[in-house]
Amino acid sequence: MTSLKKIAISGACIVLLSGASIVWWVHREKAIEWKKLSDAASETRVRAEQGDAGAQASLAHIYSHGQGVAQDHVEAVRWYRKAADQGNALGEDGLAFMYSHGQGLPQDYAQAVRWYRKAADQGDAKGEDGLAFMYFRGQGVPQDYAEAVRWDRKGADQGYARSQYNLGNMYYYGQGVPQDRAEAERWYHKAADQGDEYARRALGLKGPGLSGLGAITLSAMFLGCLWALKDSLSLQPSVRHQQPRALTMGGACGLAYVGLSVYGAFGSFPSVLVVNAFHFFNNLVAGIAVAMFISVFGPKRAKVVLGVSGTLLIAKYLIVIAHHERTRLPTPIRGFSSINGLLIGMAVPLAIFLWVETIKRKQNQTETQ
Repeated sequence: MTSLKKIAISGACIVLLSGASIVWWVHREKAIEWKKLSDAASETRVRAEQGDAGAQASLAHIYSHGQGVAQDHVEAVRWYRKAADQGNALGEDGLAFMYSHGQGLPQDYAQAVRWYRKAADQGDAKGEDGLAFMYFRGQGVPQDYAEAVRWDRKGADQGYARSQYNLGNMYYYGQGVPQDRAEAERWYHKAADQGDEYARRALGLKGPGLSGLGAITLSAMFLGCLWALKDSLSLQPSVRHQQPRALTMGGACGLAYVGLSVYGAFGSFPSVLVVNAFHFFNNLVAGIAVAMFISVFGPKRAKVVLGVSGTLLIAKYLIVIAHHERTRLPTPIRGFSSINGLLIGMAVPLAIFLWVETIKRKQNQTETQ
């Protein structure tokens, strides 16, 4: 006990020292970063006070986000206005944003539209995107989806990722333009190629996270799979040998599905092809888990499930053939990949199980005769 106590104390000391070192390192890095931002803010202030409109807009951004200085929306508005009064598009766009969100001054949608329009008339993509948003929401102007599309397209044609994503949304939902999912996917791809997180989520390249219900469901599945594996994890060989292999495989596949689902919810993928392959494999694992659990209950239930899954698999392919144009789009393809994986994962193991059971039954009949 004494040696164990010494080991425990030594381990605790190591953990505390490591934790203190990490905290000190993080604090030091933040201090260095803040010093760099503070120096940059001071340099920007010098140029801003000399009347440089670009520096004034930059200084306003620094105050708005608290980068190297204490966050101060009122001061941000003051510098945005100085830049905007000189016709600087970034200043006009920033001032419009402050008006639209009521930061540093009373919220005023009409003023936001006025300044967004000034920036947009100069061809500023952010201004065009902001003006499109105001038309989309009907803030400061009558709601007009067609006008929102017109300004979003101007920003999108300049390569502005947010406008490309918004234009994709307009096509996806048919707002201001005829609904066109293919065109929506095209604009989503353009925005995603620039790293836009919302576009990546729309294409499935980035997981959407877990909802409360999703987290509860996966937690319940995780606990259920652990329960199914409880005998397999026993230290007693006699207990482990009593565990049906199908139940062990089902529990292991279930845990794999939970792990993959968590990654799918929070991970990132390099391409739509990889996303589709991932969803196919994840649901294939889920299908195998379901098949293993069903086989524990005997051949009769396995036959029923095999028949249903086989029928659904055939029906799915008929749907794909009938709607081949729509299934070229990434979103439907992903859905079909998931269904495909689930049904194949269920059908193949059940077919093998029933085939083995048939051979065993014939052997028993032969031995009996």
